[in-house]
Amino acid sequence: MDSFRTLWPYLLMHRRQYIIGLLAVVVANSVSLLPAYLIRLTIDGLTGQVDTDAATAGLTLSQVGWYALGMVAAAATAGGFMLVMRRMIVIASRQTEYEVRRDIFTHLQTLDKHYYDRARTGDLMNRLTGDLSAVREMLGFGVWQIVNILSGFLTAFAVMFSLSWQLTLIVIAVLPIIVGVLSYLARLINARHKLAQEQNSLIAARAQENFSGARVVKGYAIEDREIEDYRTMNLELLRRNIALTKVDGPLRSFTSLLLGLAFGLILLYGGRMILSDRSGFTPGMLVQFLLTLERLTFPMLMVGWITGVTQRGLASWVRLREMLDARPQVFDIPGRTDYGIRRIRGDVSFNQVSVRYGQATVLKDVTLEIPAGTFLGVTGPTGSGKTVLAQLITRSMDATSGVVRIDGQDVRVVPLKVLREAISVVPQEPFLFSDTIANNIGFGVEDQELPIVPAGVSVVGMPLPPHIPQNPDPERVRDAARLAGLLDDVESFPDGFDTMLGERGVTLSGGQRQRTAIARAIVRQPQILILDDSLSAVDTETERRILDGLREISQGRTVILIAHRISTLRHADRIVVLEGGRLTEQGSHDELLALGGHYAELERLQRLASDLDRDDEAVADPEDAADRLEHDLPRASEVTR
Repeated sequence: MDSFRTLWPYLLMHRRQYIIGLLAVVVANSVSLLPAYLIRLTIDGLTGQVDTDAATAGLTLSQVGWYALGMVAAAATAGGFMLVMRRMIVIASRQTEYEVRRDIFTHLQTLDKHYYDRARTGDLMNRLTGDLSAVREMLGFGVWQIVNILSGFLTAFAVMFSLSWQLTLIVIAVLPIIVGVLSYLARLINARHKLAQEQNSLIAARAQENFSGARVVKGYAIEDREIEDYRTMNLELLRRNIALTKVDGPLRSFTSLLLGLAFGLILLYGGRMILSDRSGFTPGMLVQFLLTLERLTFPMLMVGWITGVTQRGLASWVRLREMLDARPQVFDIPGRTDYGIRRIRGDVSFNQVSVRYGQATVLKDVTLEIPAGTFLGVTGPTGSGKTVLAQLITRSMDATSGVVRIDGQDVRVVPLKVLREAISVVPQEPFLFSDTIANNIGFGVEDQELPIVPAGVSVVGMPLPPHIPQNPDPERVRDAARLAGLLDDVESFPDGFDTMLGERGVTLSGGQRQRTAIARAIVRQPQILILDDSLSAVDTETERRILDGLREISQGRTVILIAHRISTLRHADRIVVLEGGRLTEQGSHDELLALGGHYAELERLQRLASDLDRDDEAVADPEDAADRLEHDLPRASEVTR
């Protein structure tokens, strides 16, 4: 019942359609019983049960014609009302499917890093497709058939009681058995359908991961292992679906068996009543009774099927509700959030900030001032908390203790939309869309013409939203590509900025993907630009061009550059070093070298590695190596002396 309660708001939005459709079902069921009554009159007329005068015919040709016309009219009327029902209920179910999908997708946009770190893409996709289809089928065909069955039973039993209460009791005696078995099987169907859908989600997630990671699978030559794992998961789905079929399948057979038994008993008992002169029960009445019962055959058979549809729909709705009930951990809180803040300048400060995950401390007592317009470099060992530091600025998470401030205000006071519109982030692993390079770069540029899509409202009567294609300013896109060191690469492509990318941008190299993501961040002209180790896949010459571009746009903007390479960091206004979640060093490049700490050691190791690389390149030339060897021999002899 709780599932129906949460579905009720969607049904209320289409109450007019459902009321008209359900009334049409009742009328259609009532009218469809008229042909059986006309057949009764015809049979009784032919057998002389109506007109007992031996000198006259029991039925005239004119009466037969009217009866036939009445049957055609009844069939046409019932068909017309069933058409009205379909146009109302089935369309309402499709509209509800749209509304639920719209609301879930809208809600998913509000969820944060915490939710998506735990959710699996394949599972979310399966819920938005398979589970939503099951709910739509329940609200459309399911609701229609439930009312069809109820109204069919009520009208049919009213007619059967008027014909013979004794025969009707025989039919009623069978119903408790059907209801009892169906109730038991319904619980099994619900549980087993949920298990099957969960396995479907696991399979969808595994397939999605394999498609996205196809290069890794092939690179490690483990296709056979992945195929075997997928086969095992499919066999488990097959096992669960077979278990569902074992309880879903017998419903029709069991119902047909009981109906056959009821027909046999009615023929036996009804025949005895006709042969009894005192009963007043005529052959036409028996035929009408049997035809009326026959009209219950399909509803009775559908009881089992509808039970399965309803249980599957409810189980799927529970899974969809889990998505709608999920709440972000980071959100605007009325009374705390200052909606009067419209823009930010870019001053960032950390005051005794700590972040803990369970028992693990990721950041501890970090205090840092980043004035607006600062070009800040951040470095430190892997796992030292550099990415977490950046995520606190964007409020992808909140600090466990301490305060992060933007422009002197607690970051939790700034509206999330205002905060994130002023910040561009280039993550460690850039994500590109299956779209053109131009649209990928211009993705973050807000289009003010886009209408707001309302959630939680009916789609009935709403105009279709206009199609507004993404059309970023070509000059802005080109300039951002130049600053990101991507322009020459793009111009070498046959289609230039109109080049279509594969999923996640796999048609580009790792460095090109990173530079595309950097261009996407630059084109927004943000007040705060955060690059999280986003130059790791580019060579030193390309890195130099990108850094030149960043310095060009950094005037008046706060740039936070997270990196491991000293060549990337050395020209920053200030550099901070994180170790074990603590801020251990900060200063300019020369100041940190003078400290002789982690930064100086990192610079020494990287300089040594660079010298070794140059030596390796020199030795690769045999003649040059011979010259060096000849030149160094005297020094070697001096050493031996």
